This record gives sequence, C-alpha cells and structure tokens, in this order.
Amino acid sequence: MVILWTTLSYSLPTKIPSGVPRRLFTPLPWEPKSLQHWTVAKELFSVPLAYILLAIVPAVMVAGLYFFDHSVASQMAQQKEFNLKNPSAYHYDILVLSFWC
Repeated sequence: MVILWTTLSYSLPTKIPSGVPRRLFTPLPWEPKSLQHWTVAKELFSVPLAYILLAIVPAVMVAGLYFFDHSVASQMAQQKEFNLKNPSAYHYDILVLSFWC
C-alpha cells in the first residue's frame, strides 16, 4: 500500500485538490518538530467537560467487555479436563484494571 500510494502521489499531482496532502512529512527523531506529538497532552485541559463525560460511556463499555472477555476466556481455559492451576498473579490484571478505572 505504501508503494501504491507513493506511486499515486507522484503520478496524479495535478488532479488532486490542493487541500489534500500529497506526501507525509516525517521529521527525523532528533529534530524539534518530531517532539510535537508528545506535547499534545498539554492541550487535554482544553477539552470541554461535556466531551469528557460523553467519553465515559464507551470507556465503561470497553472496560466491561474486557472484564467479561477475561472472565469467559479464563473459565473456558480452566476446565477440569485441561488440569490447569492458577498462577500466583492470576487476578493481578483485574486488580490493576479495577484501580485504573
């Protein structure tokens, strides 16, 4: 796909609208412009509170699906016929997930 899109960007430069970028600019890791995406966290405080509250709904759904998936997969993998024993940190991921949410 990279080769295809690169070929396309060089073959049709006049037919593409001016607002569509033709090539992706990737600065070198030691250039100051490469650090811009790490500083986006500073702009998180400008997000409206309504958006944050609306984002909680899918976040709770994803956390619930993760918990359900983990529980079902654990029960399926630990049937008596497999003769498995729980390791010492078996519930550690659910504990971490509960503190994270």
